[in-house]
This record gives sequence, C-alpha cells and structure tokens, in this order.
Amino acid sequence: MLRKRVRGPRIELWVGVPTFVFVVAVAVVASLKVPVRVPTLSPDNRLEELVRKGPDSYFHHVFDPDGLLGQLGQVDLTLDNFERETSHGVFLAALPQLPRDRPDFTMHAAGTWQPGVDGADNGIILFVFPDDRLVRVEVGYGLESALPDIEVRRLVSSTFVPAARAGDLTAGIEALVPPLLERLRAVPRAEARPRSRLSDILVAAQEIPRRARMVWTVWLGGVVEARLLLSAVAAFLFALLAVLLGRIATSAVMLVRRVAARGDPARLRSVALDLVNSLLRLGQVAVILFVMVVGTSFFFPGTGDFGGAGIDLRW
Repeated sequence: MLRKRVRGPRIELWVGVPTFVFVVAVAVVASLKVPVRVPTLSPDNRLEELVRKGPDSYFHHVFDPDGLLGQLGQVDLTLDNFERETSHGVFLAALPQLPRDRPDFTMHAAGTWQPGVDGADNGIILFVFPDDRLVRVEVGYGLESALPDIEVRRLVSSTFVPAARAGDLTAGIEALVPPLLERLRAVPRAEARPRSRLSDILVAAQEIPRRARMVWTVWLGGVVEARLLLSAVAAFLFALLAVLLGRIATSAVMLVRRVAARGDPARLRSVALDLVNSLLRLGQVAVILFVMVVGTSFFFPGTGDFGGAGIDLRW
C-alpha cells in the first residue's frame, strides 16, 4: 500500500502561510501608520518621466515642459499637417540644459519618441538648451540623404541661431521651420516597416524598475484601500516565491541524501520527481512574468535609429 505524500502540502503550510501572514501584517501596519504623502522625484526620475510622457496631447510635436520656446500653437499645427501630408515627423524639444550626466539624452529621447512612420526612421528632432546656448539636431537615418550634416548646419545657422542670439527662441523656431519643411518635401513618402519585436520586448523589460517605482509611489500616495490591495498582492507573490524556493531546497536536500544513502529507488524517483515539479512550477512563474513583459511591450515603443550623436551648434 502506497503511503500518502504530505511533504508538499507541509511546505505550503509551513512556508507559504507564515510568509503571507507576516508580509500582510507588516504591510497592514505600515498602511495604517505611514502617512500618505506624495514622494518627491529626483531630477533624473523627473526627467525620465517627462521623456516617457513625451510631447503632450495638444502640442504633440513640441516637448517644452518649462515653456522655454514660447507660444508655438501655429507651428505645432503646421508640423501636424506636414506629417499627415508627407509622413515625415518633425519634433521640437527644449530643456534648460543638457543633462550633465546624460550626454546621450537626445538619442534616448529620439529613440523613445520615434517621430515619423514606424520603422522608417524618417523623423528629425530639434533640441534647444538655452542655458548651454546649444541647439542639437537628431536626424533619422531615413532622412539623412536629404538632410546631410552640412545642410542641417546651414539651415540652423542662417535661421535659428541669429534669433537665438537676440534672445527670441520663438522667432528662431518660426524662421527655421518653413525652409526645413520645404527641404523635406522632396523626400518620398515613407511606408511603415515592421518593428523589431525583440526591441519592443527589451524596452518593456527596461520598464520593470520604473513600474516598480510607480507601484511604490502609488502605495505611498494612495488611500488605505489601495495600499491594502497592493499589500495583499505583494504578500501573495512573496509567499508563492517562498513556497517554490522551499520545495526546491527540500527536494534537493532529500535527493542528495537518498543518493548518498543509496536508498529505495522508488522513493529516490519520487524525490527526484518532486524536485523536477518544483523547478517546473518556478519555470511557469518565470513564463508568466515573461508573457507579461511581452504583452506590455505592445504599448511601448521600440528604440529607433538616429544618425550619429547629433549635430551641435552654439549661439
């Protein structure tokens, strides 16, 4: 008569339940005791959030969170109509200065926003940093044939730079946009190309730490009910992980002991099967997390290709 195995349920009871109860208890006490507050974001985190948001819903071709470029409503409308007509995207962006520890910031922003048609890299972004008296232009590979570096320098130097030196960034933008668009009209309309799904998945994977910080922010600033819900989910995940690791450790130790003692082959096979099942369950959790990353990758852009490190001009 076969003996009923109870070691599996004991792991769930001895490891999973105490872990769940402990984490829930700590989280509930913290939810009730920690005052609700809006956490302050570091400058780096704030900048990353701004880049992720990108140009807002109205000025969707202008990224100017500090209002440095003035009123560009008509310019934005012109850029919107131009993109509809030609498929080429032209973005304008402004920050007080180029982040000192992020010299690749403009490339990162360009890869995140990807102006133009998906996969065609037919976009151009003009970055303005007034405190540095710097203008940097990022040109997508799809437009480099029509806008080589020397042509970009000529256009910006003859239109934007004089106005910027006079302290009127708005006039500089308004002077630059018409000849730039006229130059781009000669470029044939681009067709969308399939994006690399691997790039999208990698971008979504890079989002995991940011999402974890967002969950923490929600917990800090949320009402008690939201805190308790997040706490329960976290406790369940901790308990599940503890159970899986406990089962794997127990099965591995028993397997080593059985092998060393040369015990009953049937029991040895049973222990080995438990270890394999535990590893499979851990693999299932990993697959679920991977599917979540892949699924969310559909809602985040891949990294685009832009030519070189940008074209810099100072005024």
